[in-house]
Amino acid sequence: MKLLICYGTRPEYIKVKPLIEYFKGKVNFGTVFIGQHDKWFVGNNVKGSFDFKNSPDHILRIDSGSTINNNRLNSIYAYILTRSTAILENYTHVLVQGDTATVAATAISAFNMGKKVIHLEAGLRTCDLKNPFPEEGYRQMVSRITDLHLCPTDDAAGNLDMEHISGDIAVVGNTVLDNLKGVEASYGDKVLVTMHRRENREYFNFWFQEFNKLAIKNPDVEFVLPLHPSIDKSIKNLVPNVNVVEPMSHESLIEFLKDCRFVITDSGGIQEESSFLKKKAIVCRKTTERAEGLNSFFKLCESPADLDRLFIEFNNNYVIKEPCPFGDGNSAKAIFNEFKKRYSDMCL
Repeated sequence: MKLLICYGTRPEYIKVKPLIEYFKGKVNFGTVFIGQHDKWFVGNNVKGSFDFKNSPDHILRIDSGSTINNNRLNSIYAYILTRSTAILENYTHVLVQGDTATVAATAISAFNMGKKVIHLEAGLRTCDLKNPFPEEGYRQMVSRITDLHLCPTDDAAGNLDMEHISGDIAVVGNTVLDNLKGVEASYGDKVLVTMHRRENREYFNFWFQEFNKLAIKNPDVEFVLPLHPSIDKSIKNLVPNVNVVEPMSHESLIEFLKDCRFVITDSGGIQEESSFLKKKAIVCRKTTERAEGLNSFFKLCESPADLDRLFIEFNNNYVIKEPCPFGDGNSAKAIFNEFKKRYSDMCL
């Protein structure tokens, strides 16, 4: 028995990294980078800005210049389904993380080949296929063909039970928190702003107008906004205390997150990381698949018009004392223990 750990985007790598490092010498496994985030390629190699400390055993580079009927998602699916067989045939089990096109296409390819699928971060749900799109649909699809569901919380496991999903279910916490063990947090005068989600793109200018208004009203607060490829061209006429910076490595992002006052974001992973570091978050989305933190660690901001009210509330009360609802930073160990119980022939 041999495990293949797959990742195609930077957030996926960040969440499988603790597994890769903990499994070394303990589990018979290999890794594959499927280049959905092709910005991290130089030639045929992966750039250091992807934060790789563990070189992948296999690289499947998606041709970003080729699309099917101008649909990037379909081109990713087609490429993975037609090119992954040679890699997958050498493994018995395939682990995918999260909710991207890479996750869904790789899981389907593995399922079609009779491989066992293991889903890391399983059971998250909004039950709204349009929010987030397409990720909510991909999660639900993968759940139907998964052999082992590695759920971050009891609520996530409960979602699978309610859907009568087959396969084993284990609650193990969220692996992203393993990266944060030992990080000491404090509260400063900066607010981290991240914005990239597909469903927000047509409203980017409205969000940035509100960031400007907040900055003008709060000159003592610095708003730090790391660039993302999807918003680069949308940023303009921002006031001096809105600091637009180059994309951050994950390590740099955590260094900033641990000392900021709170967060404004539409990211999923930052909801978990900020909660672990006791930072509140204004989540610029209509819904969240991480409802365990709602109202205590973060609140939804469904439109730019709601941002000013929530900012005032958070800026007046930003300290959190409750424990993080998404895990304790020991998920890799918990997952290894599940592997020992279920896949003993895979463990060294």
